[in-house]
Amino acid sequence: MERLEAARSRKAAHLAPDDPSTLERALVEIKDRKILERITAGIAGFRVKFGGLVSGSGFALGPEYLRRDLADGRVIFRGSARASFKAYQIYDLELDLPRLADNRLFLDLYAAHRNYPSINYYGPGPDSRKTGRSNFRLEDTSYDATGGVRLLPHLRLGLTGGYLQVNVGPGTDDRFVSTERIYSPAAAPGIDRQTDFLRGGAFLQYDYRDLPGGPRKGGNYKAAFSYYSDRELNLFSFRRLDLEAQQYIPFFNERRVIALRAKSVFSDANPGRRVPFYLQPTLGGSDDLRGFRPFRFYDNNMMVFNAEYRWETFSGLDAALFADAGKVFAHRDQWNFEDLESSFGFGLRFNVHNAVFMRIDVGFSHEGFQAWLKFGNVF
Repeated sequence: MERLEAARSRKAAHLAPDDPSTLERALVEIKDRKILERITAGIAGFRVKFGGLVSGSGFALGPEYLRRDLADGRVIFRGSARASFKAYQIYDLELDLPRLADNRLFLDLYAAHRNYPSINYYGPGPDSRKTGRSNFRLEDTSYDATGGVRLLPHLRLGLTGGYLQVNVGPGTDDRFVSTERIYSPAAAPGIDRQTDFLRGGAFLQYDYRDLPGGPRKGGNYKAAFSYYSDRELNLFSFRRLDLEAQQYIPFFNERRVIALRAKSVFSDANPGRRVPFYLQPTLGGSDDLRGFRPFRFYDNNMMVFNAEYRWETFSGLDAALFADAGKVFAHRDQWNFEDLESSFGFGLRFNVHNAVFMRIDVGFSHEGFQAWLKFGNVF
């Protein structure tokens, strides 16, 4: 026994210090120097805003002006202008009144202009081919108002209304053919003629997440109905129903979380009308099927399921394993668990002020793998 203890002492005396990897050293440096906190803090309401553009747009940033302290927090004003190195752009303004009538009512006014020079289109339906990739330009301007009442502390009922102006043109990515050259209006409704939409609807939401920007427990359940009225061509009026459920299951003192999401979108065109392809729900990209290219699948209806196992590696950084499954389909009666596309992968979540500031995901599918750097949580 004494020999064993002596051997252990000699071995301990000659142990080499732990040599962390380059990645570990970089992550510790970011944490110790509070680099992310400094970036997001801003000065006098001005700060740099990262991301927020469509998947595939590349790295984007720009100035943002944000004031949460107006009228003792009863008024929030925000405005930003962001662009990516691929010339994708968004400009938006928001006025939020979250605590009207002693916190019983809320009102949000939002306007945005987007200019996306290259959006992928592979053709309609779940059987579209990977080799059918094309691209189109999407420009739109929207004006929206959302208001409602808090029925209970976590339960909101609201109405939405707005106006949407759309322009679709030839894509600028010369690696791929422009969409209008290979897809007819029958395959891509609205590729030849665009219109403006008056839209309105209602929603019901029960949200009891502890930290909406980086939940550790609770859930978020929402149902929203909207109607898009074609104001010029009378060709593309349709109804839309969005359903989403999120649930977060913590364990080990909330340092590990199982995050679940189920989401479906149903679109139903008026008799003799079509849903324009640029307003159809899509799958593929950084927020749903993460092993597929952005906008890989288009159709009138969509369903997707996501599951993540998240755990805290150290303060400010979570790791995650995830699995995704979903599909698009033409008719509502095709909502089932047959022929689902799937992907799986792993990721990192960088947290600032109890919210995900940046995430890195790598997803794998039968079509290859995709790597994503995004600012904000997946759900």
